[in-house]
Amino acid sequence: MILISKGEYNIKYINDKELKYNNEVINGLKSYNRTQTGYREKDRRDFYVFEEGKLVGACQTKQASDWCKIRGIYYEDADTLKALLNDVRKFYRGNVEGIQFNTVLEQRSSDFQELGFIINGELEDMPIGNKNFFLIDNDLNHLETIGDYNTKSSSEPIKKYDNVLKDEMKKYRKSLDFSTEKVDVQYVVLDNDKFVGGIYGHFQFEYLFINVLFVDIKYRGKRIASRLMHIIEKEAVKRGVSNIYLTTFEFQALGFYKKRGYEVVMEVDDFPKGFAEYTLYKKKKLKTKENVKNQ
Repeated sequence: MILISKGEYNIKYINDKELKYNNEVINGLKSYNRTQTGYREKDRRDFYVFEEGKLVGACQTKQASDWCKIRGIYYEDADTLKALLNDVRKFYRGNVEGIQFNTVLEQRSSDFQELGFIINGELEDMPIGNKNFFLIDNDLNHLETIGDYNTKSSSEPIKKYDNVLKDEMKKYRKSLDFSTEKVDVQYVVLDNDKFVGGIYGHFQFEYLFINVLFVDIKYRGKRIASRLMHIIEKEAVKRGVSNIYLTTFEFQALGFYKKRGYEVVMEVDDFPKGFAEYTLYKKKKLKTKENVKNQ
């Protein structure tokens, strides 16, 4: 814990290992975003594809900021994927600006590109020796399939099909030659035990992703955000992680991150509609025995 007393403020920076204040961090930023963009439709759905009564493909989607993001996914072959994407596209067509999907597997990236997705950006060595491909589809075109499929979608997971999806995703993770483990990290700021801000992210694929940075408007201009960034970057170095990335909307903190040495590596227009979303990257220098010796 770091304690800073200044005038009427009694600021504490706390490592919130149990994510006790996670809702406050996330909802604080969401509330601010709504003041800039207004309400944006949200949706979570599960899509299922069947061939002769057998489940051969499934995915989970999330609609936010006028885009659909494909999250967990399973498909037996390219034609199954085509049927699955057709159903997702049909459901969201006219309601979103596009569909997003990212993967650390080159074959999956190729599968999606064959069906109309384009690579909007890449992050190198995520994990070491691999790339994370960030793909988007703005057209949402229907594609003809070879097989004869039935499809179903639901706003809630259908248990017997969801269990198959989870099992297939577990098999997929076990087949990889690198870890997919995700480790959350969160630091919060309290003023006399009152929540005033925080930063939340996770470690995965030998990267730190900074998901949310929020400071209450009454406490801005006091370098709280800068200190939170310093703390979480220091945590990354301590864990031996040098690669850091984050996303920000154009009405949020693009200039702030650039001043801290982050560079824009991706941009998505109309995310949400009328605004751009930026992905920024920074490489931190890790401490070595030689570095420490020379200090």
